[in-house]
Amino acid sequence: MRVPLYSRLPEIYRIRDAEQTPAYPLRAYLASIEAAYSAIHENIESLYHDLFIETCDDWVIPYHADHVGASLLSGEAWTLRADVADTIALRRRKGTLAVIERLAANLTSWPAHGVELRNNLGWQQHLNHQRPDRDTNLNLNLSPAPFPQPARGGTMPIRDPALLTLLNTPFDPFYHTADVKPAFDGGIHYNLPNLAIFLWRLHAYNLPLSWPVYKGSREILSLSGHQARYVVGFDLHPLEGAPAPGDPGYPADPQNRGRPVRLFNTYRHNPNAEPPTLVTLDGCPNPMPRARLSTDGQLAGNPAAYISVDTYDHTHFDVGDFNTGDVGLNLFLPESQFAGRTWKFRGENLCAWENGLKRRLDEFEIAVDPNIGRLLFGVATAAQRDALRDHLIVSFAYGAVGEVGALPVDHSPRPAMVSGENAALVEITGFDGPTVLQDALADLHTRTSPLVIEIQDSLVHDLDLASVSGVITDNGARTFRLAKSLVIRAADGQRPIIRLHQPLRFRPVKVVGADAAEQDVLDAGIAALAVRLEGVFLTRHTTLALTEPLIARAALGRLEIIGCTLDPGGWQKRNGDRAPLAPALNLDEHYGFVAASAEETAFAPTPDIDIQRSIAGALRLDDAYQVYLTESIIDAGSAPDDDGSTKFALAALTNPTTDWAPKTDVRSVTFFGRVRVDAISGDGTLFCQQLEVHDNQHGCLKFCWFSAKSDRLPPHHACVDADEAPLVFTSTYFENPAYGQLASQCDWHIRQRGPGDDAMGAFGFLLEAHKWANLSIRLREFMPVGIRPLLIPVT
Repeated sequence: MRVPLYSRLPEIYRIRDAEQTPAYPLRAYLASIEAAYSAIHENIESLYHDLFIETCDDWVIPYHADHVGASLLSGEAWTLRADVADTIALRRRKGTLAVIERLAANLTSWPAHGVELRNNLGWQQHLNHQRPDRDTNLNLNLSPAPFPQPARGGTMPIRDPALLTLLNTPFDPFYHTADVKPAFDGGIHYNLPNLAIFLWRLHAYNLPLSWPVYKGSREILSLSGHQARYVVGFDLHPLEGAPAPGDPGYPADPQNRGRPVRLFNTYRHNPNAEPPTLVTLDGCPNPMPRARLSTDGQLAGNPAAYISVDTYDHTHFDVGDFNTGDVGLNLFLPESQFAGRTWKFRGENLCAWENGLKRRLDEFEIAVDPNIGRLLFGVATAAQRDALRDHLIVSFAYGAVGEVGALPVDHSPRPAMVSGENAALVEITGFDGPTVLQDALADLHTRTSPLVIEIQDSLVHDLDLASVSGVITDNGARTFRLAKSLVIRAADGQRPIIRLHQPLRFRPVKVVGADAAEQDVLDAGIAALAVRLEGVFLTRHTTLALTEPLIARAALGRLEIIGCTLDPGGWQKRNGDRAPLAPALNLDEHYGFVAASAEETAFAPTPDIDIQRSIAGALRLDDAYQVYLTESIIDAGSAPDDDGSTKFALAALTNPTTDWAPKTDVRSVTFFGRVRVDAISGDGTLFCQQLEVHDNQHGCLKFCWFSAKSDRLPPHHACVDADEAPLVFTSTYFENPAYGQLASQCDWHIRQRGPGDDAMGAFGFLLEAHKWANLSIRLREFMPVGIRPLLIPVT
């Protein structure tokens, strides 16, 4: 660490400096020199860092590229650094399959796997030169090995379901006839010149420790062999499902309730292996294949690569004792009943398990349905059944397109100051009790400094405002009174769920002052008053009706929702139906005060509603706010091909069909539903249904997509509509892994002509168009003559 100049002076000069009047003139003089010295020092240090591609500033990357003769690319800085760093090494190995895989991984940051498709073509041996020892039993580096493979020109083995699941995948071991169709559709075309480059675009996010939902048990009375006496069922998604109030389709049988979750495996590879292997069959961020989870009877089964089982002491609980490992599903059982047990596994369809299985579970056998996230345990005694019911803890991985919504990722640095004041920090975890969040939110009206509540787990926290000290009934509804700003955030790597019994409502402690001077002070304090939600998942308790919003009052200076999910509903049920939709925000023009009351009259600020990288249900706001939406999905359940005539994603609360929502600024937003606002400006937004703007003479929208359904548009530039550019999503169901992802059938204007010449919509910040373009440029430089690359997205 650099020593300040004043500290380097001999002690005698510092003593004499302190004796002067006024004291320390020399220190003040050297302080001004120190500022310039520090700037020079920092500049020299940055110049040293700029010598290396790993540490240089982003603007230096093109200069390093020029030094090694690499053509200039644009896009995500991480991928450009990797491209330049590996330029010389890859040129030395130019023309090899490993180079192509490494290029794809460097330029996209996606897992990549290359396959020379000529090796998958079937052929017949010449009768004069027969080779009976060739292509009959090859080791494909799969586990377990050796792995059986049919001879070229032979028939396909059909006895092993796990082996058959590999058909037409990146790890297909079967031989095919030549495919001579044009290879421009993103599919696999087996032919001599084709080199397939498979890319995994979805990310696998590992949800830390959580409690699964117990779905009951069955006692089997007629047993034979080692069959289990008790079968115990769980759903991995920690939420029960759609709340009963207002949902006539909500099944009374708890077995048929709950939310499906598609289980993913984690991405695992060894970058130092020789030859380097970037993707393996059982180490890619793929949905778990059901057939690969079976222990017995299938040569291609490998459950150890997907599932781990461990025990813990539930009487001395310590979160630090849990090792989630590298696999996609980790199960932690109480050691009092299961220490030393060896488990078998089975991939199974468990949609109606209570009606029976194809084959009964054995003792200490686990059946997993990765398509819906459901588990069955076969145990021998009632004590083991009860231990699972009360103490099972799970950790699992699930897929998503990118960091939009509440995800178990690293969040922004913990704020030390909020609204310009030093903040108090409270760390809580649900493992300490079910009411820790309610206790932390007590007596907000008496606080003298802002409060930051950081949730250190991924559990479900019930929040009943009737049980929180200091919450009052104001204008007929329970409301938080805030003396200072409030932040509720997730710790790094966590995704806590807050289940609300009532909508959240916020107001200041005091709005009306005794005189003009006090009123000015109150107005300034209210304008600085803010509530920030960061990284949390807000949902409804069964007591909160679907017609009720999650946030119903924001009498504040600012409401910030960053990296959150405000449960919109609309997931796909197990029978294929869509779950009911529900609103996220209902904010009226009176700010929750009694109409025409002294408090409403005195309330001066125009609250800012700022939503960033979040997923939310419909927004209902009267024209008394200012709305900012950035890289988010607002879901009212109306995809581009739906009617959507009555589904408003953003509209006024009082009368959505005739009134107007507030002035709104949008940056790369996806609206599933109609938008009706007073004024709007921004760019990169997908309006999947009708857009109506009251003030269509001001503001401007750039690089957006419109539905062409009687839109009333403001001035716009470089935009397209449905008549000239079809819009298609991979999925529009909330909680589907590909939710909100643009499909390859989308018009190129949507995928490549958004802001910064990249995609429109909530995921434009991923810069996928740049990744595809950069990869195509480099493949033209590195591809051997006569070889045709096929870029194939797996997810």
